[in-house]
Amino acid sequence: MNLKNTDFLKSILSLLFFALFFSCVEEEIREVTLYDKPHTEASASRTDIKFGEAVDFKSTSFKHLTTTWTFAGGSPSSSVNPDATVVYNNPGTYDAKLVVKYIDNTVETKLFKIIVKGIDPPLPYGGTAIAIPGTIEAENYNLGGEGIAYHDTEEQNLAVQNGSPRYRTDDGVDVQMGNNITNISYTEAGEWTNYTITVPATGIYDFDFRVASGDTAGGKSIKLQLVNPNTGVATDLGQTGNFPNTGSYNTYISKNVTGVNLTEGKNTFRVLFTGSNTNLDKINIKVSVPPPPIDGVGIFTEKDIVSSNPGIAPPPNGGNMAITIVTTNTNHGNKALFYHFDPTGNGSPQNGFALSHMDLTVSPYNATAYNYLNVAVKSSTPKKVRIRLNTNSGNYWVTLNPGNPAYGMLWDGQWHELVIPFSQLLRDGNGAALSTVAAAKSSIKQFTIRTDDSDYSTAPNSFDYYIDDIYFTVN
Repeated sequence: MNLKNTDFLKSILSLLFFALFFSCVEEEIREVTLYDKPHTEASASRTDIKFGEAVDFKSTSFKHLTTTWTFAGGSPSSSVNPDATVVYNNPGTYDAKLVVKYIDNTVETKLFKIIVKGIDPPLPYGGTAIAIPGTIEAENYNLGGEGIAYHDTEEQNLAVQNGSPRYRTDDGVDVQMGNNITNISYTEAGEWTNYTITVPATGIYDFDFRVASGDTAGGKSIKLQLVNPNTGVATDLGQTGNFPNTGSYNTYISKNVTGVNLTEGKNTFRVLFTGSNTNLDKINIKVSVPPPPIDGVGIFTEKDIVSSNPGIAPPPNGGNMAITIVTTNTNHGNKALFYHFDPTGNGSPQNGFALSHMDLTVSPYNATAYNYLNVAVKSSTPKKVRIRLNTNSGNYWVTLNPGNPAYGMLWDGQWHELVIPFSQLLRDGNGAALSTVAAAKSSIKQFTIRTDDSDYSTAPNSFDYYIDDIYFTVN
């Protein structure tokens, strides 16, 4: 072989080797772009709060399609926005969950536990809840201070400033110490004290408030309220009502709140003063004993009565009246009657008056054993109205007159329980008394509501009356 050709081939091979070598090196160091996975970052500003406080939730997602928050126990309860502020109004432990769906259809979930704390447990005076049935001394309200155990208008104890020895040193409730009685005094509207009791069994209890007032206008009503153990929110259980001057601020009488439902275990109740000039000595609590049935006969009532002769209710529309049974805002139970002046829609238009008769199931009925007509009435239309009993021997009535209220009736939109003696139900409104006419008393057929001729009006809505609890009694 020619040596020149051999050298030439070697040169060609060397060039090919170097070309291949450097070509492979370039391929190995070529830059590669990797796939970024979708992801989410989420946070809660706090996970341990008090009820009524808020938590700020934030999230940042990469390559997401949807973002959905759900907030158990929170307000709002859900959100599709990445950020949300949520208020928790009730104590408890709740889940806040974020679900993110990505563009590759994968799903990621983030979970937060939110602990919502309630109020601190009450601290009974002396360290032990008061056992009932028993007596609570007004001055022994709970420990804890202003806004927790009590609320008083001023920081100072006004009783001490006016010469009373000091009973407690921990706060400013106006506790007054006398020779024989220690009581709360110098009360103002909106002041309150809390007491924690132990109830032995779920049931109905009666509260006897021992109160006094030396003011000429008397004392103001005291509200009894139940305090929610988690939130501190107070719910009304009843109130004593205002009371007259008792003779002095040291002369005490009883004002009662009865029929209070309490649950077994610890309960915290609040005494809320609605006005001034009311001293409170103590509260006696006992198990409620239901009263015996009323000695009478029920016509339209859900009260516990010995016997009954139901009226046919509702009475048929007629005499310019439309009568319906209502089931809310009754005087007692679940039903009352609403008498509405409706000359065009009542089915039996009349001229110059409006009336409606309720027939008795047993008619005529012998009411010789009874002496009183009981009826609950509510109205805010101050028009005269006749309350009437129809008998085989004529019609007997009284006229309720806004200009001269009687039997406890007021036209204030509130229920009033009227007790009308048979001796004042007069034939045709001015004749013989029902109590003196044996033939009438033994033959009662209907209970009737009627407008009075002297006060009749054709104006719409001029005569609206609610009637409930119609019955006869001996006493």
